[in-house]
Amino acid sequence: MLLKEELNSKDKSEIKKMIKDELEKEMKARLSKAVKEEVEKALKGKASKEQIGDISKNIIKKLYKDLSLHHPYIIDRIKV
Repeated sequence: MLLKEELNSKDKSEIKKMIKDELEKEMKARLSKAVKEEVEKALKGKASKEQIGDISKNIIKKLYKDLSLHHPYIIDRIKV
């Protein structure tokens, strides 16, 4: 016996929600994996390590200059 019944709007919205949830789970898993792989590839290169080093040096230089000019008492408190 074949049961013929029309889906009402509540049924349709439930189906859409289930499909949306499943797609979001799948896309989040794939996206996070792809991003992780690309970041690992980018950070393994020698050029990126040099760039990170240069940026770090510039930050440390600016911090030191700011501390020495604007807050000399902080440097005086450092124990050697």
